[in-house]
Amino acid sequence: MPDATRSDGPTPSPRPRSRWQSAALMLLLLAGVGAVGLAVRSTLGTEEIRVEVATGTAERIAAGEAVELLPRTLEVQVGDRLEIVNHDTATHEVGPYVVAPGQTLRQTFTTAGVLEGACTLHPSGAIRIVVR
Repeated sequence: MPDATRSDGPTPSPRPRSRWQSAALMLLLLAGVGAVGLAVRSTLGTEEIRVEVATGTAERIAAGEAVELLPRTLEVQVGDRLEIVNHDTATHEVGPYVVAPGQTLRQTFTTAGVLEGACTLHPSGAIRIVVR
């Protein structure tokens, strides 16, 4: 009687994905990551950093909670874009930028340099944006 677990030959290997299938899969994965507001580097080499400031963020900070929505030093490349959506009832500062309640900041970095200033979205109260 033959053994039910025995194979009569090599197990066929799965068909390899084509480059197009792999690229399509990566785009779907990146689109899913982008949908949750994470930074995603596109095929053109640019990055979008999206930050959503929730309602009550300023109150949490005033109550002593350490809220860190951005790093103390943000490193970006020329061509990258920073988008900050302010759902809070307070105005927020991010370096040289001010985002009023209900407003969205969209900043594409066009030249290399360093921007520094106050930041209400980091516990230190300051931010340094390095554009390379």
